[in-house]
Amino acid sequence: MKIHLPSLKDIFLVSIVIGVGISYGDLYLFHIIFGIVILHTIRQLICNSFKLNLNAFQNNYIYFMPLFMFWYFITIFWSINKLYTLQYIFYIFCGTGIVFYIVSVFKTPNDLNRGKKILAYVFSIEIALSILECFSSFRLPISPFSDYVTFFGREPSLDPTLDSFSVASLIQPPTGFQWNPNDLALTMITLVPFYLFLNKNFFLKWIAISSITTIIIMTSSRSVFLSMGILFLIYFIFYKRQILPIVLTISVSLLFFFQIENLKESENPQISEIANTFSTIQNILSDNILIGESISIREELARNGINALKNSYGFGVGAGGSVAIQEKLGGVDGRITSMHNFWLEVIVDSGILFGIVFLIWYLSLAWNLYLVGLRSKLSHSKYFGKSISLSLIIFIPAAITSSSVIYFLPMWLLFGFAIATLEIESKITLQKNQQFP
Repeated sequence: MKIHLPSLKDIFLVSIVIGVGISYGDLYLFHIIFGIVILHTIRQLICNSFKLNLNAFQNNYIYFMPLFMFWYFITIFWSINKLYTLQYIFYIFCGTGIVFYIVSVFKTPNDLNRGKKILAYVFSIEIALSILECFSSFRLPISPFSDYVTFFGREPSLDPTLDSFSVASLIQPPTGFQWNPNDLALTMITLVPFYLFLNKNFFLKWIAISSITTIIIMTSSRSVFLSMGILFLIYFIFYKRQILPIVLTISVSLLFFFQIENLKESENPQISEIANTFSTIQNILSDNILIGESISIREELARNGINALKNSYGFGVGAGGSVAIQEKLGGVDGRITSMHNFWLEVIVDSGILFGIVFLIWYLSLAWNLYLVGLRSKLSHSKYFGKSISLSLIIFIPAAITSSSVIYFLPMWLLFGFAIATLEIESKITLQKNQQFP
C-alpha cells in the first residue's frame, strides 16, 4: 500500500489555520513551517538562477502586497515607536508571504479544490473542538482558560473581552485554535459563506452553520453576532435575489418580540419557555451598562487615534503607532491600548492616502469576486467567487470585534485564496479567448 505524505503546501495551510493553537510563547508552528517555505523558495530561486517571471500573474491585485509591505516599512522614518513598527512589519511580512505562496502554488482549479478539502478538514476539527469547549469543561492546552497554558509560555486570562456581552460573565467562552474568543468568532463567521454556497450535503451544511452560530453565541462576541444577521440579509438579497424570505423573517421576528411579554404568560408551557428564553437573550444583547461602556471605550480609542492622525497631518503615526498612542495616554479604561477597529487602525498607522488605497483595493477585490460568482460558467469559480466575496464583505463589520487583525492569519489566508481565484479565472478566460478569437 502506497502512503501519500502531505506536501509542504498542505502542511503550510494547516499551520496557518492552527496558528497560535500549536505554539510556545510567541513562536508558532506556523513560523517554523514558514521558515522552511522561505528556504525552499530561496533554493528554487538559486536553481532558476534568480530569474523571476514578473508576467506570471494575470491581474494586479497581488502587487498590492509588496506595496503594503513597502509603505509600512518606510513609516519607520516617522513612526512614534520603532519597536512596534518592526513588529508590524514582521506581521505584514508573514501575511504577504502567505498570500504570495498561495497564489504561486494554487494555479489550477484542482489545486484550489484540494486546498478547500484540506482547509475543510482542519476547520471542521476546530469547530468540533470549539463545540466541545462550549458544553464541557474541556479546554485546549493553549486556551487562556486551560490549567496547562503556563507550560506553553503563556499566562492564563480570565478577563472579559471589550466586545463581550453578559454570557462572558457566566461561562468561560470557547477559543478553538485562536486563543481569543473574539478571534474565534471572527474565524467562524468567515466560514459561513463557504457552507452556505455548498450545493451538496444539505444536512452537513446546516449542521455546520448551526454549530458555527452556537460557537459565536458562546464566545459572546456582540459585533460578530450582529454581523450574522447582516450576512444573511446580504446573502438573500444580493446572492439569492430573494426579498420575500427577508420580509417575512423580519415581520415575524418583530411581531414575536413585540408580543414577547404576552407570550411569556402563555398557558402553553412550551411557548412560555421559548418566550422567556428569547427575553433573556434580548436582555443580554441590550444590556445598557455593557453597551454603554463598550461604546464609550471605542469612542475614546477612536478619538485618540483620530487626534494623533490630525497631528501627523494625515501621514499617519507609523506602523503600530496607534497602539503606542494609546499607551502614551495611559490606555483607555486603564488597560486597553489596541484600536479595536482595524479599518481605522490602518488609516491612523499608515495615513489617510494609503488607508484609502487599501480600502479601494479591498472593496475592488470583493466586487470582482462577486462578479465571478455571478457570471462564471465554471462551477468552482462560481463557488469560490460567491463564498470568498461574501466572506470579505462580512469581514468588514465583524473585524471590529477583534483588538486588531493585522496578525489574524485567516485574513491573509482569505486574501490568498481570493487573489488565486481571480488569477485562475483570468487564465482560463485568456485561454478560451486565444482558442476562439
